Amino acid sequence: MKCRTIMTAVKNMRCNKRDYLKKKIASLHKTALKTGTLLTAFSCLVPSVVQAIEPVNNTVVQTLAPPEEGTSVIDYQKIDQRLNRLMSSQTMVGLGVVIIENGRIRFVRGYGVRKSGGHEVVTPNTVFRWASLSKGVASTMVNLLADQKRLSLDDIISRYGTTLRLPDHAEQQATIRMLLSQRLGLVHNAYDDRLEHGEDPASLRQMLDQLHLSCSVGQCYGYQNVAFDTAHEIVERVTGMSYAQAVRRYLFLPLGMYSASIGRSALVNSLDWAEPHTGQHTREVKENYYRIPAAGGVNSSIIDLGRWVRAQMGMEPETLSHSLLNRIHQPQINTGTWKGGPVDHAMDDAAYAMAFRVYHYRGHLMVGHRGAVSGYRSLLLFDPKLKSGVAALWNSESPRPTGLQLEVMDMLYHQPFHDWMELDTPDLPPVEHHVSRPISKAERLRMERHNANGHHPVVAKKAVGKDAHSKNAHAVAAKSKPTKAPAHPAAAHKAAASDKKAHPAVVKKAAPKPAAKEKAAHKK
Repeated sequence: MKCRTIMTAVKNMRCNKRDYLKKKIASLHKTALKTGTLLTAFSCLVPSVVQAIEPVNNTVVQTLAPPEEGTSVIDYQKIDQRLNRLMSSQTMVGLGVVIIENGRIRFVRGYGVRKSGGHEVVTPNTVFRWASLSKGVASTMVNLLADQKRLSLDDIISRYGTTLRLPDHAEQQATIRMLLSQRLGLVHNAYDDRLEHGEDPASLRQMLDQLHLSCSVGQCYGYQNVAFDTAHEIVERVTGMSYAQAVRRYLFLPLGMYSASIGRSALVNSLDWAEPHTGQHTREVKENYYRIPAAGGVNSSIIDLGRWVRAQMGMEPETLSHSLLNRIHQPQINTGTWKGGPVDHAMDDAAYAMAFRVYHYRGHLMVGHRGAVSGYRSLLLFDPKLKSGVAALWNSESPRPTGLQLEVMDMLYHQPFHDWMELDTPDLPPVEHHVSRPISKAERLRMERHNANGHHPVVAKKAVGKDAHSKNAHAVAAKSKPTKAPAHPAAAHKAAASDKKAHPAVVKKAAPKPAAKEKAAHKK
């Protein structure tokens, strides 16, 4: 009896000790998490403060990575002269440009001012909005989680309990890969107009099932903003963090992008940021597209955008593996001939990968994307084989800097000079922008009945300040038809293999014309 009592006492002591150790470990784990959070915040704050108080040389040419003698094929002095001439245009206010050659940042400079009529110049550290370049961040973040085996790109979207609802319950067939490559079967830029009128993006995603599918999911290209932002919900479900926290922890900090942030407040509270403009008129920084952070929520300086482009070239393999980059840059769907300006016509075989566009120019494959939101424009374009390219951010709606990318690539490819920025062409008058007014459900049903009878209903429009592209860009996006052929046979095979788990959705009849003409707010 005594032995049994002694054994019971010893057993109880062991249990109590085990419970004590468990509680101690949990306490230490909690302390470690708090310490890690403080260290992360401190690491974010210190570089920003140092950047703000240190004197900045506005021109940093060939100082970050001086090229060896005779290795540079880009005439940086000529580029600088051309950009100074560009800034004399009345459509320009401020501009940041970075050029990477052979994997090294060789040129980074700010031009103009942060605000029209002001005296605070744009520097390499001035923060701008990225607009739709933000989609590449979302795609990279999701693919990073896939590399960590925390999700699969071929997972069905509905598995993650997101707010996305598609016609015919197609969210139960669409995969994450289809989401990132803009192949959800929806009309271009669905519900962007309603987002701009202040409606909640999560509610809008739930109402997408009221639209018509243009094709079976996975079979055609349709550029989205509201639907694409489902990616931020997936990241939050998988990581247990806010989207901004996850992106900063896994991408911005490891890549040294200390000025990069998510959200409107982060932009306007920066010590050095460029205000948006139409012509020379300052505009309000609107919240609308910041509410869909995966589609348009990123801000940063031009130097940090340069760091991002270098990482996309494969120069930061510790953070972004080569297999990840090959995957997100692999063409998924042919986007057809882009009906834009001369720059767009010069680039062939346009295709969409996972939040990156893929082109061919002068026989070379190039990867890039562009962004546009009220008062801001952005671009990046690079040759992944040569590890060379260019990126730009500017705080106006001028289309002229778009031509810079091909002027740089022409030098890289030893092509004769061409005035892609059209500096010899006079400035065009400001474009009057139109936004479609919101359409009630009753009006939609009435228009569908009219359309079924062979009539062509017209949506009333009014001229307002917009948070989007130019009127011409909207017209192009609205009129473009979904394209069903992948860019290349190899891409078609890969896309079909990756989508074999998804069953095709039933295709409804084509949507009425007013729905097809919903405004393309972020169309590039």
